Amino acid sequence: MKRKLIIAAAALLSFGNMMAQPTSWSEPQLLIKAEHSLMAPVWSPDGSKIAVTSDNFIGIWVASADGTGLKQVSQAPGAGYQMRWVSPQEILSTPYTVENQKRMTRIEQVNAFTGKIQQVAPATRNIKRSTVMGATNAYQIMLDEPKEASSKIAGLSDYAGKWIINPALSPDGTKIAFQIVTKGLFVCNADGTGLVSLGKGSHASWLPDSRNLMMTVIYDDGHRFTSSDIFCVNVDNGNAVNITPNSETIPVTIAVSPDGTRLAFDNDTDGAIYIINLNY
Repeated sequence: MKRKLIIAAAALLSFGNMMAQPTSWSEPQLLIKAEHSLMAPVWSPDGSKIAVTSDNFIGIWVASADGTGLKQVSQAPGAGYQMRWVSPQEILSTPYTVENQKRMTRIEQVNAFTGKIQQVAPATRNIKRSTVMGATNAYQIMLDEPKEASSKIAGLSDYAGKWIINPALSPDGTKIAFQIVTKGLFVCNADGTGLVSLGKGSHASWLPDSRNLMMTVIYDDGHRFTSSDIFCVNVDNGNAVNITPNSETIPVTIAVSPDGTRLAFDNDTDGAIYIINLNY
């Protein structure tokens, strides 16, 4: 019985650690470098692979979690925009073509090992991205109607008419982090209630506990990004910790691994993907 109690206590301690902000972290380390710029990393569900895209979300590349074995699995324009792993082998993407000066977007499933592509939904003018993301409630509206979402979601009525971009659903499905254009980063409940401002920030990525998230705070001179830092923010109390205070990198898009121990980001300075190891 005593051994069982010790094991249970250890399990609770481990779980408790994952319910907190990181206590330490590594310096950014180069993970993937290519001849062209890479951006928007997304971890596979088991954390064994990472998918990235290039400028303007053209194409998809996949590498192992250690950055090796980079290979292209899609060449399509728009393929990397809000791409989503649906299994350790398959990625859902929404590439587009231009027909008669109109953008037509389709849904495809891409095999991360073979590059085999299967069409899920034919090209249309009004794609429902919530179909790809498996979204419901306010998250669905934010994905499908970024221009109208602030007017259609009652809890956001103070910002009616403002675009909502980069929504991110917490792992437990109870909260959404998102940007309101020109207003910063916000969090609300999945039904759109309980709006909280986190101040200046962008490109949120949740930690597994659904209480903390990573975000970038980016500065520019009107023409280019001049600096950026990654902050870990507790959405319950607003406590924020800068995890890149002395880095020369300019993080833009970030992605926390499924187990919360690694943070990948694209660096605007050199167009490469970097990684930070997180300790609890």
